[in-house]
Amino acid sequence: MRRKTIIIGLDGVRPDALAAASTPHIDALIAGGAYTPTAQTCAITVSGPAWTSLLTGVEPEKHGVVDNSFDGARYDRYPTVFDRVRAHIPHARTASVVNWGPINDSIIREADTLISVKPDELVADAVVELLHDDDPDLVFVQLDQPDAAGHSHTYSPESPGYLRQLSETDGHVGRIVGAVRNRPTYADEDWLVIVTTDHGGSERGHGKDIPEHRTVFVLLEGPSVQAGSLDGGVNIADVGVTAL
Repeated sequence: MRRKTIIIGLDGVRPDALAAASTPHIDALIAGGAYTPTAQTCAITVSGPAWTSLLTGVEPEKHGVVDNSFDGARYDRYPTVFDRVRAHIPHARTASVVNWGPINDSIIREADTLISVKPDELVADAVVELLHDDDPDLVFVQLDQPDAAGHSHTYSPESPGYLRQLSETDGHVGRIVGAVRNRPTYADEDWLVIVTTDHGGSERGHGKDIPEHRTVFVLLEGPSVQAGSLDGGVNIADVGVTAL
């Protein structure tokens, strides 16, 4: 079995709103995987520090990213998952497909495939094509429109516009996971599927060190995953470590 990992990052998703939305594809992953709706992101609840914490496995105090400018980043001391894979598994193929371009420009920087495209539908299209035509071992995906919906409609489990976007995003997740499972070599592959988010929000914003902004979800699914709840204080920095 060839071990492979795909991390699907949904920007700005509150776990309580995810539970309230119609998300049959994510619900199926939760039912067959390991899940927590009480994980914590870093105290600086904006995308630059949070995605960097996920991809490096350390907190902003170490990696140095404290806002979306990426000034002070210390990737030389705290490499990303992509850097570590390149250093230790040189034959592995890596790919990152994102809506929010700074992830590829400032955090990941180097991969066999780097695609930045808008909107999320085109992100999903590109991932499906990649999984069909190529043979990646590590894939990172970022879907940005949940965050945009939170800014527009409020981050709330009672916000119809936010919940509608989460349902649409669930469709993208379903297409991507379906593309993994439809690979002709899938029977010989051990895929770890990770679905998570970078931060929550309240009203029309985020960035505070409060539960509504810091509480996130982490979902693991695949043949190597022991199904059930994830306990023990899961942190966003655990995601990159788990992927490795």
